[in-house]
Amino acid sequence: MFATGKGSYTFNGAGQQEWQVLRNTNTKFVVYGKNLNGSIISFTSHPNTCSLEQKDHLYTLTMDTIDSSQSMIEQAFFTLNLPYYGSTLYVCLQSPNTPYACHQGDRLALKLIVTKPVLPVWVTILFVLFLLCLSSLFSGLNLGLMSLTPQELLVIQEAGSPNDRKYAKSIYPVRKRGNFLLCTILLGNVLVNSITTILLDTLIHGILAVAGATLAIVIFGEIIPQAICSRYGLLIGSKTIFLTRFFMILTSPIAYPLGKLLDLILGDEIGASYTREQMSVLLKHSQSPDIEDREKNIMTGVLSLKSKKIRDIMTNLIDVFMLEADQVVDDELILSAHGYGYSRIPVYEKQRDNIIGLVNMRDFALLDTESGKFTVRNVMTFYNRRYGKLIMPDDSCYEVFNKLKKEQYHMGVVIEYENNSSLDPKVRAVGIVTLEDIIEEMIQEEIIDETDVFTDNRGKVRNKLSQAPNFSAFIRHTNTTDDTTKISAQMKVAIFQFLSTSVEPFTSHFISSDILARLLNIQLYQEYEFDEEKFKMGNITYIYEYGKPVDYFVIILNGQAELITGKEKIVSLVGPFSCFGVSALLCSPDSTVEDILHSKNLKSRSFVPDFSLRVCEDVQLLRIRRRHWLAAVRANFFENERTVGGGAAMLNSNGEQIDLLIQELEKANCVDQLETGTRPSNETKERTRKRSMTFIPTMNSIPVKTEPKGHFKRPRSRSGSQYVDNSSPEIPTILNHSTLSLTDNQHHHLSSTDQT
Repeated sequence: MFATGKGSYTFNGAGQQEWQVLRNTNTKFVVYGKNLNGSIISFTSHPNTCSLEQKDHLYTLTMDTIDSSQSMIEQAFFTLNLPYYGSTLYVCLQSPNTPYACHQGDRLALKLIVTKPVLPVWVTILFVLFLLCLSSLFSGLNLGLMSLTPQELLVIQEAGSPNDRKYAKSIYPVRKRGNFLLCTILLGNVLVNSITTILLDTLIHGILAVAGATLAIVIFGEIIPQAICSRYGLLIGSKTIFLTRFFMILTSPIAYPLGKLLDLILGDEIGASYTREQMSVLLKHSQSPDIEDREKNIMTGVLSLKSKKIRDIMTNLIDVFMLEADQVVDDELILSAHGYGYSRIPVYEKQRDNIIGLVNMRDFALLDTESGKFTVRNVMTFYNRRYGKLIMPDDSCYEVFNKLKKEQYHMGVVIEYENNSSLDPKVRAVGIVTLEDIIEEMIQEEIIDETDVFTDNRGKVRNKLSQAPNFSAFIRHTNTTDDTTKISAQMKVAIFQFLSTSVEPFTSHFISSDILARLLNIQLYQEYEFDEEKFKMGNITYIYEYGKPVDYFVIILNGQAELITGKEKIVSLVGPFSCFGVSALLCSPDSTVEDILHSKNLKSRSFVPDFSLRVCEDVQLLRIRRRHWLAAVRANFFENERTVGGGAAMLNSNGEQIDLLIQELEKANCVDQLETGTRPSNETKERTRKRSMTFIPTMNSIPVKTEPKGHFKRPRSRSGSQYVDNSSPEIPTILNHSTLSLTDNQHHHLSSTDQT
């Protein structure tokens, strides 16, 4: 008797076990023998006879086919369905012609045991579902917990969100026992998967049991939990930590020794580690909402700092602004250095590659530049500024940064050795490097402040937003021999700053800073020497006299004057940077440039002072007539029009760039001479005509700023002092002094300062 594969049964083909069928389950068997057709099979629990303990379930055999190879053997089928019996059943066969059943013996193939399930079906189903939940838990924890290294949990505890910190704190004590936890999770996962398979086999049989167990474990025990725990592993691991501890205790007899063995063989667990290049690439490709692209650039810049060499970031010596050690400290030097906008300036001796020291721009603040006795070497020796000296081009930026920070240097000189076969190696400078240069490499951007003249020292790219003042118009040149003003360059700078910020007609609304600087460099300055004897005799010099019309503005530079105001003629002293006659230039504070340019009576309108201002001691002042101020306003207007319209610089017939200020001033002088009865010379008229009519636009006239090389001492003689006699008419005398005469040297000087 053999089962045909339909139903639930168990039989060991090696003959070591009888048939086992599940109660109340249809199981189809095939029987081989003789005279089977119509025979009745029954079962008995007696091992020797069918007359005793025979069961009441009878099955009639139906012959199906006859084996052709052995025609004497018959084959018949029957479907078995028996209730549970507590003992082994033996087969009894009753032939159609026999009145009683015959016992078929106790061979294992003819013995049968009816079994019953250990658990009810509904209990088994619930238990399978519970095991699938445990399987999904173990699978998810395997990914969620083991993917987080102890180092990552420590990072989360210190830098995570409040909830993440709490989760990481609860997980860390368990996760740091890595191999023990791993063995617990894997043992638990294998155990529940095996039990699930066995229980499913009690519910469904054969290939369905295998397929069902596989699908249930893969879908519900692997895919779904790992997909969830890959995103919420920290939360789930924290919420189920008590189960993890329970299973660690439960499996400790096996898991703990295995974990210790792994610790001994593999060593301590090592978290993820990256090289600098790998970390940079990881930052580049990471997608984090908290990290901006500029922050990524800064991080990658810091990581690459160690691999960058100083030669890649230093400023080459040819691009460094430097001072020669024996150079005399005068206004020209200070203003030239101030125009570059640098705070620290290297000092060289004889050759530029022989740097011997450093000066700070503020070191020149309290020097007497008029004496001509101080050199750059004196200033450098007195302050003895420290700087880095032994920096090689192949040094790492990271090492140099640490060195500058440790030694508290801001700038270092990059040197190299010239190897000569016959002489000792000679040290020569090849460039400079600053902390700012290294920090720029860290943040991957140029640091440009409001005083930087260039955005790139190597490319000489000018900073369009630079607020560094340009005082080049006040620098004297070697061919300027007609300086009779005795006004120092520093005083001119102070006047420039005061007028451009405090006096309305000279603000940027009317005159640009460049036009104003060039205007202040012309001979508009006057000096009055006070003669006490003449003053006592009533010979008084007036700057302004009550009721007498004038057309000029005055600002006192040095000395004092007496101001007489009111009907009571109250006398008060006024000193430096007191200004008068603003209304002589600007008739209304609400006037615009267009109103001024289109006004027809502004040139002839006079200002009548309601006060008197007289000289009471030696005094220096700046006096600007209305015509000269209007010339500056017009020059500023025309330059703005050219700039806004994108026009090129203008050239005269000689190919020289035309200075609009000079042109307008010469026009004003020519008109002034005609109005005062002085006939201009043919040379003056010809020069004015040329400047007025020969405007040739060009795109090749690019202004180039040259570093001044000469150093000059200011004349201290007072031989140029001017006396004003009160007996003669005051206004013609003043007009005679204020009439501009632009010499050839001043033409050259103003043109060169305009190009800078």
